[in-house]
Amino acid sequence: MTADTQSVMFKGGLPADCTCPICEQALREPTRLNCDHHYCRQCFEKTDRAPECALCQTIIQPELCQQDRAKHKQILALPVVCTFESSGCPWTGQLGSLHDHLSTCTFKSSLKCEKCGRQFAKGDLERHREKCELNRAVCTYCNKTIRDSDLERHLKTCSEVIISCPFQCGLSDRPRHEIEAHRPLCPNVDNVCPFVPYGCTFAGGKESIQQHLSDEPVRHLMFLCDEITDLKGTYELMERDMSSFNDRQTRILAAADTCTEMFGPQLIWKIDKLQQRTNEAKSGADTTIFSNPFMSHRFGYKMMACACLFGDGSSAGKSISLYVLLLKGEFDPTLEWPFNRTIKISLLDQNPRPEDRVNITYVIDPRKLKANEKFLARPRGERNAAFGSQSFCSLAILQNYVKDDTIYVRIDVDRCETLPVSLKTRDEKERKQMMDAMRSKNPEVRVHHVRPVTGQSGPPADQRV
Repeated sequence: MTADTQSVMFKGGLPADCTCPICEQALREPTRLNCDHHYCRQCFEKTDRAPECALCQTIIQPELCQQDRAKHKQILALPVVCTFESSGCPWTGQLGSLHDHLSTCTFKSSLKCEKCGRQFAKGDLERHREKCELNRAVCTYCNKTIRDSDLERHLKTCSEVIISCPFQCGLSDRPRHEIEAHRPLCPNVDNVCPFVPYGCTFAGGKESIQQHLSDEPVRHLMFLCDEITDLKGTYELMERDMSSFNDRQTRILAAADTCTEMFGPQLIWKIDKLQQRTNEAKSGADTTIFSNPFMSHRFGYKMMACACLFGDGSSAGKSISLYVLLLKGEFDPTLEWPFNRTIKISLLDQNPRPEDRVNITYVIDPRKLKANEKFLARPRGERNAAFGSQSFCSLAILQNYVKDDTIYVRIDVDRCETLPVSLKTRDEKERKQMMDAMRSKNPEVRVHHVRPVTGQSGPPADQRV
């Protein structure tokens, strides 16, 4: 029996007595418990398995549990359909024969077109290759590389195709661009049938042309029908191309949305009822509010943001204070400590004109935090001490970012570890020059003091980022 049971489709469904109560999949290497129920061997050997049976709550006695070969044979004999039944494969058989069938199944969607990247069943791939929309051909006249499906249409407009003057003046075997330049100056321009561009070859004086038009209306109508047929074919090609373009655009937009979800900001915190919350902070009833927990990246650091809307410590009554903190997370044993990823905290401008928005952004470089053990080390308790900006934005300026009694705070955590650097002490003059240079390059980014949440007033023990 294969381990890839998630791709197995049982004919008539999977019997309950062949289902593992832990993973709810077909039993793999079934183990019979002392209560006669069955587990997968892997599920039975899990260290975090409950001590009692999930079905009858009987205490499991490992010394009385054993592999059940009869149950294994029963499962291998269960009827299944091909994994690629939806692609048209009619095969049915026993589970034990499925692996051998899949190795030769012609409906297995594992073959990829080398040109467009789409997957096809083995039997369909060759037919697709002949009609793949990305097949390329080289025009023998202009040497341009174009799609096979567009070659016929291209030859009708290619400026290098060899043609003759449609007015039968004797100019022949010239590139199309020369004939097009010649046509307005052709001496026979007024002495040929007006249907010459569509295939008629009649030439003569004005009177004979009029007689010609009167004598052969059906023939000229056929020329027009042929032209309409060509135009219809061209339109169908354009419509097909547009449909293909729309499909690709849809896939690209879906991929862009996925990228935004995966690689966009980790948190956009909506703080509503701002006036009420500020009054509560001012009265001392609720000085700090917290966001919902969020992850720095998939399987990453668990974090949280917090805000002191009426200020913290020496900034009380003057500025809003914004911080982040590390929580104890499920994946902490796999991560690098101390935490060393750059964090950006931004107060978002809600101006209805996006081009006029100016966010206030504060950058935290955790490598420059002194005594960072209580901030950046792996959390021993439920959460570490918070760190960020005590004087993020003055309360007067904050009002410019309030709309409908709401502000938005965005947290961006760098997904790549910051590179180790050697830090050196700078004198005050050099530090000022560096700050001025940073502000001149990006005026909306502000560099602030980094300090933990204190909840008390007192001299700041800050450190520059």
